[in-house]
Amino acid sequence: MNISKSLILVLALFTLSVSCGASSQQAKSEVDNAINNTELPRSTPAQEGVDPDAISQFVKALMAVPQTDIHHVMVVRHGKVIAEAHPAPFTQEDVHTLYSCSKTFTMLAIGMLVDEGKLSVNDKVIDLLPDKAPKAKSVALKAMTVKHLLTMTAGIKPSLELRQESKDWARTWLAQPVTKLGKFQYDSMCTFMLAAIVQRLTGMKLLEFLNERFFHPLGIYEADWEESPDGINVGGWGLRLAAESMAKAGICIMNKGKWEGKQLISAKWIDEASRKHTNYSKLGKRQTDTNQGYCYQMWRCLLPGAFRADGAYGQFIVMSPERDLVVVITGVSENTGKELATIWDKLIPGVKQAPLPADGNAQRNLTDYLATLSLKMLVGNESNGMKSITLSLGENARHYNTMQLDYNGGEQRYDITLTSADSTEQKYPAAYLRWAKISTSHVPPYSNTVSPVNLKKIDGHRGDYTVAGNYAWANNKTLSLRFYWTNWIIPNTFTINFHDDGSATITNDEGYPDCNPEIIKATYKSTK
Repeated sequence: MNISKSLILVLALFTLSVSCGASSQQAKSEVDNAINNTELPRSTPAQEGVDPDAISQFVKALMAVPQTDIHHVMVVRHGKVIAEAHPAPFTQEDVHTLYSCSKTFTMLAIGMLVDEGKLSVNDKVIDLLPDKAPKAKSVALKAMTVKHLLTMTAGIKPSLELRQESKDWARTWLAQPVTKLGKFQYDSMCTFMLAAIVQRLTGMKLLEFLNERFFHPLGIYEADWEESPDGINVGGWGLRLAAESMAKAGICIMNKGKWEGKQLISAKWIDEASRKHTNYSKLGKRQTDTNQGYCYQMWRCLLPGAFRADGAYGQFIVMSPERDLVVVITGVSENTGKELATIWDKLIPGVKQAPLPADGNAQRNLTDYLATLSLKMLVGNESNGMKSITLSLGENARHYNTMQLDYNGGEQRYDITLTSADSTEQKYPAAYLRWAKISTSHVPPYSNTVSPVNLKKIDGHRGDYTVAGNYAWANNKTLSLRFYWTNWIIPNTFTINFHDDGSATITNDEGYPDCNPEIIKATYKSTK
């Protein structure tokens, strides 16, 4: 990942400056190590025993999965990157929201505390967070352990609404009835409770703890993590990492917690965390990746011996220790099972025990194909003759008042300004047959944590968001604008239908499978 060495140096020096007792020579050595170990080694598929044609078939099948955008793909064999793809407008440097893939990293922190004897999986949750427990405690609540949290068997009915009801999520969650202790119910709040336990036992936020103990030793410096209203990293979602950092984590986990000769987490913990502990049986007898069993904040796979970190909409770190293989995928998909099937059906048959003879043509074809990948751009014409369009918007979820579109013919670009009810302006460019990018402090139009209405920031995320825009006129009366938040996850598409009577209809699709498009009524004025 092309993180600048100056940024890494600053981050490494800051980390070292708050560490007590480090000599200047040790500090210099650790800084040098941080700078020199940010990238994984690169190799060719054939050298690492993988057929390059199999990788081509895998990525092509992945890109063709219906209702799916692929943002990053990385294939690692024997600890070396043998193929990677970052379809435009995404780039190698982009961080990406991991959703529930974040859970696996929370599990690692718990494992480190268990290794140190500061925690046991049999410890009672209310003993670890006594001030968060209700006064009246049921027998089931008293019996709830860390292991129940790790295995999603805590017995509290999952509810996204809990996050909206209180700023003290731990207290609110523990006040709920514990009705099914020991039964698998997937609930991200279980992982939030694990994050709260890490913070309570260490005096450090989960991200701070993992920076010191895991991320920085792996040369990972870009991580940020969403926080709850009371300042706890949310644990079960909200972590952002680059694809290569995800791959590094996969390598370390697959190698039983060891990284460059150092044991960061015990092999005993990794063995325990990667085996099946509970069943997800809603799918009946049909064999899928979902019903192969849940581990500690990871899932088993249909491929024998393989397991994965798994996040909503297709965020994956797939690990196959028997093949010494890690596959990273990020994107937005309604068909995540089909995504995993492309690994099993297309890639795995090409993974061999020994190096393969070099095939220059196959390697060139693969390299050329991966380098030219792009998400689909909008199809249509460059212009309909209108140079400036002002839309006055009716009622809409994000309280936009106006949308201004100014056409720059020389650069084949529209400059779009969205003005909110409080006069806040959001500016985004959209280019024809390419992607135009801009950095913005405005948050993406969707968050799992709070309502998108009046959302000003996401606590725990560092820096601005990067937005890439593309446009096309489907006809003289229909303009489409597509935006990707490339260091977040989502696309956002506006389709504007202009009517002869001066009215317009805007369809605002916020890009998630579970978000229904919003229809906005508007009026417009234009100049040619």
